[in-house]
Amino acid sequence: MTAAVGATTEVVLALDIGTSGARAFTYDEDFVVRSGASRLVRTYTTSDGASWQSWPDLALSALDCVRQVIGESGARVAALVLSGTASCLVSSWTEAGELRTGDVILWSDRRAVVEQRELTALLEASYPRTLCPAHVSYWPAKLQWLAGRDPQRFGTKRLGGAKDLLFELLCGERWTDPMTAAATGVFDSSSWEWDDELLGVGLVRKDQLPDVNDATRSAPMRRDQAKALGLPSGTPVVLGGMDGPLAQIGAAGWDEKIATCTLGTSIAFRAATGARTPDPTRRAWCYPVSRTLWVVGGAGSNGGNVMEWAHDLVGGGLLGDLLRQALALPIDPGLLFLPYLNGERSPLWRDDLRGAIVGLGAHHRRVDIVRAALDGVAVALKELAEAVSACVPDVAEVRLTGGFLQEDAWVQLVTDALGVPTAVPEPKEATATGAAVLGWLALGRPAPVPPLPSRPTDLHLPAMEVHRALAAKAASLREVRQHLYPVRNSR
Repeated sequence: MTAAVGATTEVVLALDIGTSGARAFTYDEDFVVRSGASRLVRTYTTSDGASWQSWPDLALSALDCVRQVIGESGARVAALVLSGTASCLVSSWTEAGELRTGDVILWSDRRAVVEQRELTALLEASYPRTLCPAHVSYWPAKLQWLAGRDPQRFGTKRLGGAKDLLFELLCGERWTDPMTAAATGVFDSSSWEWDDELLGVGLVRKDQLPDVNDATRSAPMRRDQAKALGLPSGTPVVLGGMDGPLAQIGAAGWDEKIATCTLGTSIAFRAATGARTPDPTRRAWCYPVSRTLWVVGGAGSNGGNVMEWAHDLVGGGLLGDLLRQALALPIDPGLLFLPYLNGERSPLWRDDLRGAIVGLGAHHRRVDIVRAALDGVAVALKELAEAVSACVPDVAEVRLTGGFLQEDAWVQLVTDALGVPTAVPEPKEATATGAAVLGWLALGRPAPVPPLPSRPTDLHLPAMEVHRALAAKAASLREVRQHLYPVRNSR
């Protein structure tokens, strides 16, 4: 929700830097959104597996959002707090007396797959320290790949995430938070230090990396940056955190019985816990918000992107209309769609997987294929949720976020797949809301009391007969997956 605000109102400004762009929102102490702005940022992909963004484009878009919401809110900004994406990597160095910055390499960049294969055994052995499954989306293989491309200059570069670089731009300090550090895959969260063994793989020194500080720590904004943004000099900039854990805080607060699920281009599922929680099967990650709050979760590679692919494949009409037609059909247990068009991250961590349609008959039409694709994504989400729930049991409710919540029937299918009640948080901008929580905590305000920071809306209850039908379909899908793409070695 967005509300008008008077000039005497105090707000925190949450700046969320995502893979699709930048968004900024101002929040009052009741976590009501007072103003908001967004800018798209282009992601570049190439056939060699590259996936990156331009740092100047990202920084300009982010700061433009900040200027817009400051101008629209009319309120006093008590603090600016940052949120960034998981596992992105950007380097900076000095050349001819000028600071240079490389591309923002995203989690989805796969150019280091050869290095990843070479490091798999080492990374699997490091899981008890990092709580990150072995996968090319993390930093170790990327660092080794970058070092191999530029061995002479690599040791002079400073490394961090896009949020870390923006914090340095605003405050002059190269800091990162525990969530962002943990999502690199080279942070030992058991000792709260960068992992020496994994840094050695990429020939990286600790002094090339940001200092890890509490997520609620702040630094004063530089005079020139404050003037450019229209803020008082010295406005505190709160370090903030990473999108997944912040979405958990923003949608559910500290409640360990409420999980969160994001339905966007891809899918994600998370749950909070008070202790560091390794997954014995190494299917899920565990990132620290603080030493007393951890988030266990996983992100898949296929979600709304599968729906868009199905729409493009069969053609005809708007995506929403096609989804409604498909969801009006009953579940077909004999028509299976393996949704792994982009490989798969959690809980399978297999880039070799691909999509498949099994069980096609002459009676099937394009809408049947779309329905099977929707069921396939729902089943993948169910499998992901089960992996997380094995580490954080007794989840009683799931809060849903993301850009694919517009269709009520799709939300109901997701609810049926999960088998527990779901609700949509208000405000819906869960990641920015989580950042705002950290902003107010940094200013000395107490932790929000339920139902804050977000109120549940749009409650859905699972239809257990559909849940059982999807469970049966999940078993069939696993059998077909094992036949088409057998597991080469068991963990």
